[in-house]
Amino acid sequence: MKQLLFFLIIISAVFFHSCSEPTPPEPMVIETGVPLSLAQRRAERFSNVRYELSFNIPESKAEPINGFVTVTFDATDISQPLILDFKVSHDPNLRISKEGQDVSFTFEKEHIIIPADHLVEGTNSFSIAFRAGDMSLNRNEDYLYTLLVPDRARTVFPCFDQPNIKARFTVHLEIPAHWKASANSRLESTNEKEETTIHHFGQSDQISTYLFAFAAGDFKEATGQRNGRSMRMLYRESDTAKVNNSLDDIFDLHAKSISWLEDYTGIPYPFEKFDFVLIPTFQYGGMEHVGNIFYREGSLMLDDGATVNQKLGRASLIAHETAHMWFGDLVTMDWFNDVWLKEVFANFMAAKIVNPSFPEINHDLRFLLAHQPSAYGEDRSEGSHPIQQPLENLKDAGTLYGRIIYQKAPVVMRQLETMIGEDNFRDGLRTYLRQFSFSNATWDDLINILDARTDLNLQQWSQVWVKEPEMPVISTSWKDKDGQIRDFVLQQEKKSTSGAYWQQQTTVSLFYPDSIHQMDVSIKGKNTKAVGLDGLPVPLAILPCSAPISYGYYRLDKQSREYLLANSPSFEDPILRGATSLALYEAFLNGEFEEKMDYFNGLMVALNEEQEPLNRQRLLSQLSTVFWQFLSQEQRELSASVLETLLWNKLQETTDPGAKRSFFNTYQSIATTEEAVSNLKAVYEERLVLVGLRLSESDRNSLATALALRLPQEADQILEKEMAATQNPDRKKYLAFVAPALSPDQSVRDAFFESLKEAQNREIEPYVGSAVSFLHHPLKAKTAIRYIRPSLELVEEIQATGDIFFPRRWIGATLGGHSSPEAAQIVRDFLAEHPDYPYRLKNKILMGADLLFRSSEGRPDS
Repeated sequence: MKQLLFFLIIISAVFFHSCSEPTPPEPMVIETGVPLSLAQRRAERFSNVRYELSFNIPESKAEPINGFVTVTFDATDISQPLILDFKVSHDPNLRISKEGQDVSFTFEKEHIIIPADHLVEGTNSFSIAFRAGDMSLNRNEDYLYTLLVPDRARTVFPCFDQPNIKARFTVHLEIPAHWKASANSRLESTNEKEETTIHHFGQSDQISTYLFAFAAGDFKEATGQRNGRSMRMLYRESDTAKVNNSLDDIFDLHAKSISWLEDYTGIPYPFEKFDFVLIPTFQYGGMEHVGNIFYREGSLMLDDGATVNQKLGRASLIAHETAHMWFGDLVTMDWFNDVWLKEVFANFMAAKIVNPSFPEINHDLRFLLAHQPSAYGEDRSEGSHPIQQPLENLKDAGTLYGRIIYQKAPVVMRQLETMIGEDNFRDGLRTYLRQFSFSNATWDDLINILDARTDLNLQQWSQVWVKEPEMPVISTSWKDKDGQIRDFVLQQEKKSTSGAYWQQQTTVSLFYPDSIHQMDVSIKGKNTKAVGLDGLPVPLAILPCSAPISYGYYRLDKQSREYLLANSPSFEDPILRGATSLALYEAFLNGEFEEKMDYFNGLMVALNEEQEPLNRQRLLSQLSTVFWQFLSQEQRELSASVLETLLWNKLQETTDPGAKRSFFNTYQSIATTEEAVSNLKAVYEERLVLVGLRLSESDRNSLATALALRLPQEADQILEKEMAATQNPDRKKYLAFVAPALSPDQSVRDAFFESLKEAQNREIEPYVGSAVSFLHHPLKAKTAIRYIRPSLELVEEIQATGDIFFPRRWIGATLGGHSSPEAAQIVRDFLAEHPDYPYRLKNKILMGADLLFRSSEGRPDS
């Protein structure tokens, strides 16, 4: 018995010991990029991160930038190695120490790996000497700037490059003495040396690595005081008139945006400073770095002849980036699969913010035309994708961006606000911002907060609208009973991928000889009966998508299409005219018009009558698209003089500077006849003065490139003359860069295209985008078709080396000038031959090819 008892004690002890042993961690698999698994593990292990960074920035861009960083953090789990992200090809300067002692490490697949025995529980601090990678430093001859979204901080310095490890940054920049600098935090002091100055910036607020930023260079400086807040702006624009015309507006628009957001969110501006930098070569419209917003200079610096659309665009851009201070910077997505969340709120809030600044604007119309047309451009394509997309590795995060995030999502969000009520929506957002301030959150976190404020099933609504691709297709049907409507139904022609139907609010408009009847309808399920329409007389036409938040392809019957095309210019309501224009354009793209010229002529009639600036600009855009991409060569030749005459006459008649500029810009873009080109040349040479139209230096640059395209034998002479006359050094560089793409010599254009295969020749992406669009302009499409296949073959590399919007812009610039079956077949063949092509990039190509596919169908000419 004693032996048995002893045996049981031994077995129990062994069993207890084995059960109490901690489970050994899974072996680490090192991958390039920042895999989700690595990011999740690090977020659990490390917190309270601080970076103290020093950069020695020489004046010559050919010299390397050496850096030094001290990374300090708290660790709770030290069972595995420390992995820092650092994406450089080779760094001979890389040295790591801890408490003055060298630390062993390995460098593998874009990661610095420090053995676990160098870690302690609690506070750790490692010092790293490194050479900064140039990939995201955007170095120009006399300035540079960082752009680190979504995963590019790791290309500049070693770090935890993921959004849910927020950190505080202290920065020291040694730069040429005549340069200026800006960073996320306030400038505390400077040390002046013989040829350089060290700028010491204090510790920043707690931010994600993609929001870290600095700029340095030969900038001009302006400051503004608004509502007790000091703002500082760095810029390079040399056109004094443009600067003087813009400065007050720029500071005012920022101040108004801040005040509106403070009131709406109930949270004062959450960061220590608010500055911005205007950069001529900036890749995006703007980037919301905390306290240090970067903008493309041309988007904010406007001359006195700016159109309403340009002014609205500037105000919306400023509101968008300012809104990010709360939505994206204060509360940040946990992982980049929810990058859309910060963008939807920035766009959604921007649409609300601009209202007080533009009381003369119809803001519902503006919302409609700023969102649905662009969103449909991608959502109707074969490359449609959900708003929220899965993301396995942060290195692919750039492929998530696009118009579905920026334009579709705000419509969806406004639908949500309509469903649950504005007060519930605002209160839910306030709770969300307070709960997750200086932290991270997911879309599901927000939906759970809002779900508690309504009886609606927001989880199901979210599944269809946010987590699944495509858009609804809706048609109408009714019975005619003795001239009266019976059983009017809105029918959804397809289900979402999960087998559900889209739920949304719309407005149905019925047109009669002397009146228009409108009714709001909540669409639910396959068939939605609009009971309130029963008994009304059968109308002349029906527009089922009359609301600013209607979304999808609403199919128009033949009678309605013909009536709306002929009569929409007489509709008094500008929203109704805008919604009609959009519905007819989608019908045209879907092949509903038997004769293309019927639609084109209808657009010209509508333009001749339209007085509303937003609708006018939309009609001009539609006319240009149809003219270049859908009309045959013969149809263009027959209609060109009619369209040019219409635009020229409108240009001469109007006294509105914004309208005059809109007409001139479109005239310049579609001019093909000898008379029109002669008019443009006379304006350029100042032999013809258009009263009320002032051409700035950038306008003259644009006109020179338009003439170079149309007068190939004079192209070199025109561009040389324009470069000599251009004063702004950045615009002079732009002209020099694009000149080979405009050359009349095919071999020069071929050599230029070949040069773009080297990444260093694609560094200034706005220049590249313009040059590629010149190569593929419709006037040169036949000679440029040879570039399509090699351009598609470059897309993967461009995604790896370029910034987030560049792959889509490269594709758009490549395909946008083509409409031939041959060009469409090249794209189809490329995708067929690459069945395993990265699916997000495949979607980008399919989106960029949408108009090409549609315009090439049935086209005999190539």
